[in-house]
Amino acid sequence: MANEKEIGYLNYLVKQYEGVTKLITASLQRLQSLPGETPDADFDSMLKGQCNALGVKEPGLELVKDRISREIIKELKQWDIWTLWLKHIPGIGPAIAGKLIMLFYYRFIPICKDCGGVLRKEETTDEGQGKKTLVCEDCGKKADKEGLLKHRTEERDFATISKWWAFMGRHTVDGVMPKRKKGTLANWSTPGRTIGYQVGDQWNRQKEDHPYKAFLLERKRKHAINHPEWSKGHIHNAARNEAVKLFLSHFWVVARTLDGKEISEPYAGAIMGHTNIVKPFYWEEEREVKTA
Repeated sequence: MANEKEIGYLNYLVKQYEGVTKLITASLQRLQSLPGETPDADFDSMLKGQCNALGVKEPGLELVKDRISREIIKELKQWDIWTLWLKHIPGIGPAIAGKLIMLFYYRFIPICKDCGGVLRKEETTDEGQGKKTLVCEDCGKKADKEGLLKHRTEERDFATISKWWAFMGRHTVDGVMPKRKKGTLANWSTPGRTIGYQVGDQWNRQKEDHPYKAFLLERKRKHAINHPEWSKGHIHNAARNEAVKLFLSHFWVVARTLDGKEISEPYAGAIMGHTNIVKPFYWEEEREVKTA
C-alpha cells in the first residue's frame, strides 16, 4: 500500500485533473459565445496547443490534461485495486479510479499550523455576519483566511456495503436520493455523488455486451414492465443508479478482499430484486473470501 507522500500526490493529481477539466469545459463555452460561426484559430489553440516558430508544439489545456492523466496512471500502480481490477474495466479511466481510491481509503483532516490540532467548522459572527470558520479544537485559533491548509491523512473503513453506498450519496430517503439542504450538514459526499454520475454515464456509453451496460439495460426493461407510469427519464435514472450501486458494491468486495478484511456477500437479491448474487465483473483473482 502507498505511503502518505504517495497518497498526497495522487490526491493532488486527481484535483489537478478535475480543475483542468472544468477549465476546458468553461473555455469551450466561452469559445462558442465568440462572434462568428467558428472560433478563431488563435483562441482554439489554447485548448489544442500549437507549434511555435521552431516547430515545437506548445501544450494547450487538453495536452496538459492528458499529461496529468498519464501521471495518475504512474501513481495508481501503488494500489492493487487498480492494477488487478479497475484498469481492466472499460469505462473506468485513471481519473475516475484515482478519485474512487481517495474516497474509499482516505480522509484528509485539516489541522492547525501552530499546534497540529484538528480544525473544526464553527459558527462565527465576523464582521456582523454569521458564517462558518475553521477553528482549532486544541488552541482555539482560527485558520488563516489566506493560504493553504495542512492536512493529516487517516484511513477510512466501510464495514458494510450500505455504509459505502450512503457515503457516496447512493442511499435513499423516502424512496429518493437525498439532496443537500441549506443550513443542514449532509452525511454524504458531494464528490462521491458526482463520481457516481460519471460512472453511470460511462456505463451508458459502452456496448451492450459490456456487463455493467447489460445490467443497466436489463434494469431498464424490468422497470418499463413493472412501472408503466414512469417516464423514460425516470426509468433510465433508476436503472443507472442501480448499475452504479452494483459497481460500488463490487468495488467494496474487491477492495476488502485485497486488504484481507472480512466481507459479506453483496446482497443484490435484497436490494435490487436479483435471485442470484452478482459477482464482481472483470475480477479473476482466486482468493479466499471470508463471509460474515
